[in-house]
Amino acid sequence: MASVRKLFILVTFGAFSWLLLLFQLFGFFNFPLKLHHADGLAIGEHRWSSSVWSILHLASAVISGILAKRHYNYLFGGLMLTDAMNNYFKYVIGLLTIFVTVADSWFEVETHRSIWLRYRALATRNGTILGLIGRDELARVLLRYFFAILTIVAVCALVEFTIYNQLTPGTQWHWFWLHNFYPYTFSHVRHVFHLLHISLMASNLRQLQRKLVALHQTGERERLEEYRALYGELWQINEGINELFGFSQACNIASSFAQMAFDLYWVYAMWQKQQRGVELQIFCFVPTPVIIGFLMHAAKKHQLEMDAVQGTVLDMNFGLDAEMVKLRFYFLHQLLRNRIKLTAKDIFDYDYTLIRTLVIVILTYVIIFIEIAD
Repeated sequence: MASVRKLFILVTFGAFSWLLLLFQLFGFFNFPLKLHHADGLAIGEHRWSSSVWSILHLASAVISGILAKRHYNYLFGGLMLTDAMNNYFKYVIGLLTIFVTVADSWFEVETHRSIWLRYRALATRNGTILGLIGRDELARVLLRYFFAILTIVAVCALVEFTIYNQLTPGTQWHWFWLHNFYPYTFSHVRHVFHLLHISLMASNLRQLQRKLVALHQTGERERLEEYRALYGELWQINEGINELFGFSQACNIASSFAQMAFDLYWVYAMWQKQQRGVELQIFCFVPTPVIIGFLMHAAKKHQLEMDAVQGTVLDMNFGLDAEMVKLRFYFLHQLLRNRIKLTAKDIFDYDYTLIRTLVIVILTYVIIFIEIAD
């Protein structure tokens, strides 16, 4: 049994290190980062040589834009004004997301590195492997994360394979699919990277809440001070995550919902004109809601874990121990003043209210374009 457990940890940690390498190839960070099953996180110094991947993606985005301009007639020729605008906005927003993401990753590299350094420092002090998470728990967290990734990859691969098989080469739709494939892929991978950080933070909050529950039973004064400090560390890490995924993820979320709005518009336009391929267009709509669903679900779990931490501190009853009551008050004040939450540069918070807001925006967009087209 012990050997199976060890093998499970080795496989999950190894897969995680390979996944980090994939994220590095997408230009999301430019410093060595690995997770070892025994030593924990290995974090190297910033390498300019690794920045070649960021430069490569910038160059790819520029080349994609140049090719789109050269193939303008293939992409937009013969379309009604509203149809052409719809396709144009969809492509440009996707391309803009790449530029903003690479720029954010480049300028926030030290912020990103500090996130992992803080996790490692917490792990060193607490005898864990990543932040407050132990080996077994981290392996389970990563397994759930890999399941989400595999689901996303399976859905995206199925959709892209179906599109590839059903589209006629040389048609306008085929050209548009080819030009959007790279921005789509980049956007989806960035969402998956954000999902990783959210999942790890939620798990760390869960571990802190468990420590607080145990403290309530023992009533050790020093522990409460220690856990206040741990919360402060997690808050700083979370702020780093918000900083790292600030404008880029706000742009990425906007791009994803724009994609859904544009796809819905085309479903309506094709249905109204009784064109073939409506089912395929509906199929194109599927991947983005799946990814956003996983992201919002993780954000909701993150929020629930934070609520659990706050609720545990609120429920603490130390009776006549005036010192513990005072420390509890300080902790509650800290929780209220420095609440751990996921935001995009305070433009919006990551929760289910975001979905409701953007659904309204999508429907408004589609209705406006339908009215213009009519």
